[in-house]
Amino acid sequence: MTRTTSLTPVLAKHSMARPMRGFLLALGVVLASGVALAAWSATEVSPAPGAGLMLPRGPLLDRLLDQVKASPTQRDQAHQIFDAADADLRQDRGAERADRARMAQLFSQATVDAAAVETVRARIEHRRDLESRRTTQALIDVSLVLNAGQREAIAGELADGPGRLAAFHIPNAAPAARND
Repeated sequence: MTRTTSLTPVLAKHSMARPMRGFLLALGVVLASGVALAAWSATEVSPAPGAGLMLPRGPLLDRLLDQVKASPTQRDQAHQIFDAADADLRQDRGAERADRARMAQLFSQATVDAAAVETVRARIEHRRDLESRRTTQALIDVSLVLNAGQREAIAGELADGPGRLAAFHIPNAAPAARND
């Protein structure tokens, strides 16, 4: 009859194990979901809000030029124009990182200095305007290299949005599924 009294701790142990297993399972699912969400967001192909115009580069530019049957001279000129614009835009990336770090530093203060935040915001906005102007100028320069039919074909391809061209925005991304 000591057996009945010795079963009580065993039953109590097992009854506590079920809720603990359920909790651990739920915790595992939550952690796995968080990891999956982080991985998915890291591979997002759409540009960041306010990213402005994007220069076609690399495989995307080659594909667009292939589609419009650009001559070797047109290809070389387009690549030179976009390479020069890209080099100009890359120079400002260090300043962009510094401004983001400064903004984070300002927001982490016990008292936020509104004037300092506005100064950094204005600098960021001015730089974005300059980037947009440089990108637009590169597109205008390439438009002088291509004929009207070629420009129309490229504009039609780009008007479909980034979904069709998603594989070209991230170098290691899998090709986007096409419903053609």
